[in-house]
Amino acid sequence: MLYGNEALDELGILDGINEVIATTESRDRINAAPLGIVRDGDSLYIRLFLGTHTYENILTKGWFVANVTHDAWLFAETALEDLPPEYFTRREDLPLLKEAEAWVLFKCDAFASDIIIAKVEPVKGEVLRKDFRACNRGANLVIEAAVAATRYLALRTDSYFEELMKTQRIINRCGGPREREAMDRLMERIDSFSHVR
Repeated sequence: MLYGNEALDELGILDGINEVIATTESRDRINAAPLGIVRDGDSLYIRLFLGTHTYENILTKGWFVANVTHDAWLFAETALEDLPPEYFTRREDLPLLKEAEAWVLFKCDAFASDIIIAKVEPVKGEVLRKDFRACNRGANLVIEAAVAATRYLALRTDSYFEELMKTQRIINRCGGPREREAMDRLMERIDSFSHVR
């Protein structure tokens, strides 16, 4: 087990914006959603939005688990949908993604605001496996697309939709089958959400 800020590098949380999948819990239901952890030296911040399960669960419990993974499909899937229970496991009685390469428990002080930038502090974490691979442009763009998809649905801004269309063309060229499937699923959900409202 690794503890405190001195373990962040080893756990994969580096300076800059670190895209992770946060797992939280409420009434025995696990929620997973992409979350950016901003690290500037020893300072760590997250930005949460009112109305999300992640916001409500962190507000209630005061903690979240950052799941470090390179699986872009999981980012796309958790951006707009809930994962079924078989994607999760427990470690130290905390909810984790089964496919996580590392995890970090963060505590976060209670807050209440429409949009919050909150300071967070690592409590403990663990490297589960080291997954070495070359950078895949398609996989990285799926993560960008997941961010753009959530913003498009929240703001209905054409620039985010245009970003998604451009990103899809590059993913189709640079990604593998799993990345192309992830992008297709994002676009299907955008289309279905657009017809609902």
